[in-house]
Order: sequence, then C-alpha cells, then structure tokens
Amino acid sequence: MINIKGNRICLRTFTREEYHQFWKSYIPDPIMDPNPYIYNKEEVDTGYDSITQKESWYPRVGIFLSDETLIGELSFKRINHGKSQCELGIALVNDKYKGLGYGTEAVEVAIDYAFNVLELNYIYADTMGSNLRMQRIFDKFGFEFINREEHRYDMHDRWEDKLNYMLRNTNRLK
Repeated sequence: MINIKGNRICLRTFTREEYHQFWKSYIPDPIMDPNPYIYNKEEVDTGYDSITQKESWYPRVGIFLSDETLIGELSFKRINHGKSQCELGIALVNDKYKGLGYGTEAVEVAIDYAFNVLELNYIYADTMGSNLRMQRIFDKFGFEFINREEHRYDMHDRWEDKLNYMLRNTNRLK
C-alpha cells in the first residue's frame, strides 16, 4: 500500500470504490484523447482487479486533495529493480484541476518516492507533442529529453508526436 503526503495532495493506493469514483468523474482532455469516455462498471472492476494484481511492479495511486477529493491517478509503471528504473504516468480527472499545480506536486512527490523509497536510479516518462503543461513539468524537475517519435498517435483529426524523457537520480549516480 502506498500513502505519500505532499503539501496539498496525497498519493495513495485506490480502494475499489475510489477507483470507480475516478472513472465516473473522468473527462478526457480533448487534446490528449478526442474520444468521449463512457463509464462502464464491469470494465472498471476488471481494471481494478488488474491493477491490484500488478501492484508490485505497476502500482497506480489516486491523487487526493487534503479534503479527500479525488483529482487524478498517478502510475509507477513497470518498476524494474534490476535495471533500477520505472516509468511515470499521470492523469487528472478533468480540466477543473489542471493549471493549479496539483499535477506538478504529484510528480514531485512521485519522484521523491521513486528515488528515495524505491531507491531507483532512473525515471522514464513521455507525453504528446502538444502537451505543453507536461513538458514544462518535465523541464522543471530536470528530465532530459531523449527523443521524439513522430506521428505516433492517431488523434482522428491529426497525428501527435510522442516525446520521451528520462530523469536520473543524481544523488545515487555520481
């Protein structure tokens, strides 16, 4: 179970009910996903069962405000202690919580957890070329740009590039 406190947010393992709450409230960002999302209880149950089975190497946690409002999901994807790495993913539940610093704080708390609790040396992450907010967050925390995969995502009305990043744990790698 993960429970990490930040200044304004907390990252913690979802309960099944909270996972349903997230997906009932989820509205995809049209820049990131042009398809509308329709909540499906059975699919969410299956998704929850899957994330609990993968928790040791692919934990997903809810992003909660101090008043317990669920505002997003953060993933520590494909944790590999042998290679001392993981990938980071984040999604806020809807636009109401974007641009307020919550995603930035969630990434900051996640970096601290990955480097100081999991004792990993590398965090990988990616975003779409049009996701300028995420690119600014990566820049703020010193992620290195690795490469651009052109026309990786078909967004129906356009193609999006995938930008790949990496952050090194400079405290452990000298």
